[in-house]
Amino acid sequence: MRILVAVPTYENICPETFKSIYDLDKDGHQVDFEFVKGYDCPTARNNIAKKAIEGGYDYVLYVDSDVIVPKDTVRLLTDPFSNIVLGCCPRKNNTDGRIEIYHTGTFSFTKPYTYNTLPNNDRIVVKGGGFACAMINVSVFKLLPFPWFRYVTYEDGSSLSEDLFFCLRAAESGFVIEADTRVRCGHMARYFQW
Repeated sequence: MRILVAVPTYENICPETFKSIYDLDKDGHQVDFEFVKGYDCPTARNNIAKKAIEGGYDYVLYVDSDVIVPKDTVRLLTDPFSNIVLGCCPRKNNTDGRIEIYHTGTFSFTKPYTYNTLPNNDRIVVKGGGFACAMINVSVFKLLPFPWFRYVTYEDGSSLSEDLFFCLRAAESGFVIEADTRVRCGHMARYFQW
């Protein structure tokens, strides 16, 4: 299987992030690295998806430029193979342990899990989440309309981030979104050691 590990960044990648990507256990897969620099996040994520399609990749592993991924991320996010699997990452600058993974159900993206409420050592179906660490099957991009990522601001002043926009559109098209609770990333602003 061919996996494109890609970092959307406006400027630079934190050295700790690059080292964690470099140290990934490829688990027998062909893993290539790419970073898209100088764009806003939705544009960078869209450009990465285009590169993955054009390059004939099977999966894209998005990693944010200030996130530290565990060494076994590739193995855990591809076993078993799914269309959309998110790793767990603490939100930047929070003090209550919130992570960018949101419950399923009837409520909005305003109910994040915390590390205390997240099941351990399991895959769970979620409403959506942040793409600080996200493995996406390239076939999903081929089936969804472009743009795949877009930042939306509503008339009431509320907004929807580009990664949650993708999750919403994917779910509306029938895709199941999972989070792998074994993949617990670090965030440079709040680094958790597991």
